[in-house]
Amino acid sequence: MQLLNIRRIMCHAALITSLSTSLALAGSPPVQTPWNTGANHSPQPPAMAKTLWAYIPDQPSSKVIQCTVNPTSGTFSHCIDAGATGLSTPSGVTFNRAGTRAFVINYGHAKAEAIQCTVNPTSGTFSNCSDTHAKGLNGPDSLIFNHNETRAFITNIGGHNVTQCTVDPTSGMFSSCVNAGVGGLKTPAGLTLNATGTRLFIADWYAKKVIQCKVDPTTGKLSSCARTGATRLISPNHIILNPDGTRAFVVNYSKSNNQVIQCTVDPTSGKFSHCSDTGANNLNRPHGMVLNAAGTRAFILVNIDDEGERANVATCAVNPSTGAFSHCKQTGATKILLPGSVTLSPTNA
Repeated sequence: MQLLNIRRIMCHAALITSLSTSLALAGSPPVQTPWNTGANHSPQPPAMAKTLWAYIPDQPSSKVIQCTVNPTSGTFSHCIDAGATGLSTPSGVTFNRAGTRAFVINYGHAKAEAIQCTVNPTSGTFSNCSDTHAKGLNGPDSLIFNHNETRAFITNIGGHNVTQCTVDPTSGMFSSCVNAGVGGLKTPAGLTLNATGTRLFIADWYAKKVIQCKVDPTTGKLSSCARTGATRLISPNHIILNPDGTRAFVVNYSKSNNQVIQCTVDPTSGKFSHCSDTGANNLNRPHGMVLNAAGTRAFILVNIDDEGERANVATCAVNPSTGAFSHCKQTGATKILLPGSVTLSPTNA
């Protein structure tokens, strides 16, 4: 049985013929939460570590799988159905900054939607899922919010464009969705914002390029979109930045080039330079990636068979000074077959 995997369709002719074409806030390690000190300022117990979860939308089952993450080793355990409903071939999960609401992108042609769910702060599970009423989506792949969470940007692989929507921060509902006006895109997939929220970066898979646009932090309006100048790109389908936004990591989904490329980012111009292989090893057609908040560990989607009909999540240690990857291994994630992406629970969830 031929299985659908959004981040593979551009590399499999049989799937291409069956389809018209294919937030995140980045995750974080456990947060050290201080106990309430009270009025007497008495000695306090040690800070308690908050559980770190990974969320993996599994496309064949139309579920989001939630796994507990060991922050030291990067291994996954206790993988369960997060409880999201109303999904159809989900491709991405994005959280609001507070971690109280999760947004799941439905790639499926019958239900190309952005679904929002309430997040249980104790268990991390989802409930009360409903449609945000985002309009104009066509093969949506990735979603990210501007820094005041009043605008959402969604890449459309099927529409060859980026949709921008107004977001009600109280209800989570989307409105006034329009084409953001980024021209010349072929297969826009992953996207990310810089640390200040003033530049949006888009990985354009078939065009073998990364596009950058200026972002008005208040209105979310995009302008001055141009190539970043990134090199060594084969099939770039995902892009993330390190915590301070000085280094970009671009995933090449290619049978002949199983690499994660890193580039230096000019904070003023947004231009990329000094692009090189991170040295990540044991990766088979990597696609989709997230860093922990410290930038010391990466989680990467990889194929686990040559046909591209099964995939899982690998993890690599990251040297935050050099950007080099090492000690790449499987996370041990279970209950997934063809994941669309991987996301970590946000810092202040």
